[in-house]
Formats: sequence, structure tokens, C-alpha cells
Amino acid sequence: MNVKKFLEDLVEKYNLLDEKVVIKVADPKLDTKRIKDYPLVTGKEVLLRAYLKDCKGEAFTDKPIEFEGTIREVLERNNIQELVAVLNAVMKYLNLTDKTEHCKGDEPERCAKELAKMLKEENIKRVGIIGFQPAFVKELVKTFGAENVIVSDLNPENVGKVKYGVKVIHGSNNEELIKKSDIVLATGSTIVNGTFEEIYNLAKKYNKRIIFYGTTIAGISKLLNLERFCVLGR
Repeated sequence: MNVKKFLEDLVEKYNLLDEKVVIKVADPKLDTKRIKDYPLVTGKEVLLRAYLKDCKGEAFTDKPIEFEGTIREVLERNNIQELVAVLNAVMKYLNLTDKTEHCKGDEPERCAKELAKMLKEENIKRVGIIGFQPAFVKELVKTFGAENVIVSDLNPENVGKVKYGVKVIHGSNNEELIKKSDIVLATGSTIVNGTFEEIYNLAKKYNKRIIFYGTTIAGISKLLNLERFCVLGR
């Protein structure tokens, strides 16, 4: 996955190389009354937000960064989390993608209800979730039962723990998760942490439908024609 090449081609085509961008950590102010273990809240991940004129693009990462300069400099720095955030901002600016800004408050819970409703209407029986997203896990367990939800994550503080009735397995077991699931939901941050291609190829190998969720994959999902779920992003 050559995110740098995607961004480079776009900004050269539209003459944006010397446009200024600002990158900083953003806080979507999530409501934690019912769910307290969002990765953004526990401090294990941050939301990196790139600003291009009045457009925003994001990337989930465990590496907080602040930067102000040109897109040309972002390309030279070649940090994947910066490249992804800026690609999303550029594509938003060019009206090539949407929902590039994270939802707020209790919206992740509302999003989860929409997801569960959609999957139930499609008669899905067993769901695999790659990347611990607590609102999704909680709602899907409620809808389909803990025995029909499989969750993997890379955070050692989650792996092996029971979350909302489901024991979280390590991401190294994603092949088994995909094989056993009717449908796979994968976090868009796979683009940043380097696991996207393996997960995508495994889903193709086993002929499983895969839906990527969140704002991080806003741009790439359009460029690669991937199915994406993000109903309340901005």
C-alpha cells in the first residue's frame, strides 16, 4: 500500500504541493458515561488531524505528532500517519471523499446501533471485528450474542481480556477470525499500522465480505473502491 504515491499523484495533478497544512492531535470529546474504554480515551491511541484550508483529514495512531508546513514537506518527511491524514484532507478538499472528521459525544454508540441494524437486516449470523472498537463490540454482542462475535486487537492491554462478554484475541490470529466470520469489520487504522494488505488479502482468499470503518480510511476506501462504514463522521 503506497499511500505516499497516492498523495503525491493527487497533489501534483491539482498543483497542491506548496499548500500549507497543519497537523495536530485532536480530541473528539467522546461521551464516556456508558463506555469508558475507547482507545482515544485510555490514551493508547491519538487522533491525528490534518488541516488544509477549511478541510480536515485524520489518522488514528499511537504516535502523536505536531507539524506545520507544506504538503511537499509532508511527502519528504514520509511518516505514514501524516501521509494518511493529509491524503484524507486533500481528498476532502477536492470533494473526492467524505466523512473525514471523527464523530463526537455519544455518536459512536449511535453509529454502532446503525451497524447492528444493517447487519441484522442482511441476516448476518457471525461477525468478526479486527481492531477493538468498544461501541461496536458492545452493540454487536447485544444483537448477535457473545458466541457470534469474534474480536482481535494488537494492544496487549486488550488481548486476552474479556470485553463485553468476548475474549479479545491477538491480531496474529486474524486468519482464523476471518475464516470463522460471515462478515469482517476492520478498523481503518490498518492503513497506518501496516496490517491492511494482509487483512484485505485474507478476506479475498476466503471470499469474505470486509467492511472498513472510521475516518482514517476515508481516502483509501475511495481510491481502492473498498466498502466503508462511517455514518456519523463529518
